[in-house]
Amino acid sequence: METKRILIVEDNPIKLESILSSISSFNIKTDVVITPADAISQLKQISYDFFILDMSLPSYEEEKNSIGSLSGKQILQTMKHKRISVPTVIITQWDVFGHHDDTVPLDNLKEELLEKFSKNLLDIIFWEKSDESWKEDLKSYLKRAFND
Repeated sequence: METKRILIVEDNPIKLESILSSISSFNIKTDVVITPADAISQLKQISYDFFILDMSLPSYEEEKNSIGSLSGKQILQTMKHKRISVPTVIITQWDVFGHHDDTVPLDNLKEELLEKFSKNLLDIIFWEKSDESWKEDLKSYLKRAFND
């Protein structure tokens, strides 16, 4: 079986470790980056078979506490603009995005993004450390993407 290549953009080490352990049974080479800029750079340089994206990422590696709450959306917009086509799943631990009076519930955001980025985006999966049902969703998308 051919080795597949996956890009993961994730800044939370606990979430990253749980993602990596849940996909360890697949024959894959995994690249991991933290910032949106690094994600776009990798996507331009390497042809990936699958992309796992966090919705809320720091703008720069030094600014891990400065979260851009919709930076995942910006990455999807850049992919669309640059015509980068990769099956993509967002895995997020937040059920609301934004600040103060300008918030968007995950369900509303999911509907908007799935419509706007239908060429790449397969789903937005809610990650919860204590609930492992997200793992089965992720695995099923990987199997479909890899025709496994």
